[in-house]
Amino acid sequence: MNRGEPVYFGTDPSFPGDRPLFGWVHRASSPARLGLLVCNAFGFEAVSAHRSMRRFAEEASAAGFPSLRFDYDGTGDSAGHDGDPARLAAWVASVHQAVVALRSLGGVERVAILGVRLGALLATLAATARDDIDGLVAIAPVVTGKTHLRELRALQMALGLREPPVGAVVDKDLQETVGFFINAETRAALEQVDLAKLDKPPAAAVLLLERDDLPGNDAWPNRLASQGVNVERRRLPGYVEMMLGPEPAQVPEAMVRATVDWLRARSAQYVPTKHGSGAARALRARVSSGVVESAELIGDAGRLFGVFSTPESPPPARRGLLLLNAGAVHRIGPSRLHVALARRWAALGHAVLRMDVAGIGDSLPLAAEPENVVYTASASDDVAQAVAFLRRQPGVTEVHALGLCSGGYNAFKAAVAGVPLDGVLLINPLVFFFEPNGPLDKAAHEVTFNSYARHALSLDVWKRLLRGEVDVAGKSKVMARRFAILGRGRARDLARRVGLPIAHDLALELETVARKNIALRFLFASGDPGIALLQTQGGAMVQKLQRSGQLSMEVINGPDHTFTPLWSQVALTAALGAHFDGRPSRESDHRDKR
Repeated sequence: MNRGEPVYFGTDPSFPGDRPLFGWVHRASSPARLGLLVCNAFGFEAVSAHRSMRRFAEEASAAGFPSLRFDYDGTGDSAGHDGDPARLAAWVASVHQAVVALRSLGGVERVAILGVRLGALLATLAATARDDIDGLVAIAPVVTGKTHLRELRALQMALGLREPPVGAVVDKDLQETVGFFINAETRAALEQVDLAKLDKPPAAAVLLLERDDLPGNDAWPNRLASQGVNVERRRLPGYVEMMLGPEPAQVPEAMVRATVDWLRARSAQYVPTKHGSGAARALRARVSSGVVESAELIGDAGRLFGVFSTPESPPPARRGLLLLNAGAVHRIGPSRLHVALARRWAALGHAVLRMDVAGIGDSLPLAAEPENVVYTASASDDVAQAVAFLRRQPGVTEVHALGLCSGGYNAFKAAVAGVPLDGVLLINPLVFFFEPNGPLDKAAHEVTFNSYARHALSLDVWKRLLRGEVDVAGKSKVMARRFAILGRGRARDLARRVGLPIAHDLALELETVARKNIALRFLFASGDPGIALLQTQGGAMVQKLQRSGQLSMEVINGPDHTFTPLWSQVALTAALGAHFDGRPSRESDHRDKR
């Protein structure tokens, strides 16, 4: 894995203004003939394809083509928000800025653009206004904005989400799209776009990589051919697998190879540039009034990557807050929620790090370990590195770790392992003990896949698991019975009272964390299986710690597991704000916990 080098770019390369873009530059080892700009899809599709976009850039740079992958204005790690005005124009302008950045950082005169879905549409609109674009690679491109909006509406309806509870704030102006949204202004602008009706082609050559499971659209390639464009159409496997969701998604290797081969053929006509790439990278940017973010390489040899949000003028006492990956979603969090939370809390004075654990997002996996594995034994060490980073920041007197699903699990396990935390907050944890290839492994993967790809969470699966009715590959009956026995809260409490050892003893771990004076907070969506799991496996210890005030539990009525509906994101933000918006209640230094 060669993740590249993080960079902010915008109007001022030394310290961009309030609308900087974030990206990763992948340099080539020798003078280059041509560079590749990678343009993301939109929303949930972009989150699902994050790892694939990195692979396109990695393979292109390894083949001698400097590459840049980046986030449009208001998306990913870049400044701005979905609700800002003139989104379509801002996204196209982002492509223009990225072309300029790639030419400077990569040392190339000519650029090819690769765009996926809506990214192909944006790349095309930008390319038609430039004279330095050599070619375009369009993967399953959005050709007409109207069709794309209809597809997004159909997808949202297919999720089968509950109706919002009485009193929830719902903005009818917004079209929700799997946790993200498109406002009326942006919809109106997209509805006017039809690539098949553009007067000018984007480039002299277009490689159209079409899905192999659906018929292609002939209107745009026919239009390009009539304009004298060299159009190559290929139906290749991999698109569907790339979009399955952040965890199950697979890299479309056939499309990656086809892209690199096409770049080689295109570059043969150019002489390599002689000046190479020497532009300095900006690793820090002002993302909003008073809030600065920096790209941070953390831990041994910078193996871990995170984005650090802080006020330009830190107060004398503040919290350090660590936001951990939810499943395999990279550091922006589900529906980009971590970005909004980090900037909100930084504006209030806190130091906030949203970090990828090893093998997720843009953090490197450990040697010989696979990437994109959600539950890993090394996560507690990763949390320890992040906590140490936060405790070094000026004014930080206490550090809290929080996360949804596996992020909450990793925060909790780090606290159990002795990482010096002042509090952990678990949002909808699905497991408290994880065994590779065991019943919980399969169930966790099933639920994670459903949560992100289908957004359907089955409480019945977890009830059957706790009763020992899940048979994994015909060889887990003994394990299932073991979990069924251990899953009975009363039996667990009785075993503790008589001094019998209990494997996977959640009550003991809860007590261990409480004895370290680490605040335990749980936040659940109503009906989430983690509620029953906590009460069953924690037994009487849960009530004991609640009575003492060392453990709190809050339930929000109506959301799904990942808080997909916009109204539920508002409710979640309010619930988290009640814990972390204010300044620390005490200003003592907790470094002695290390």
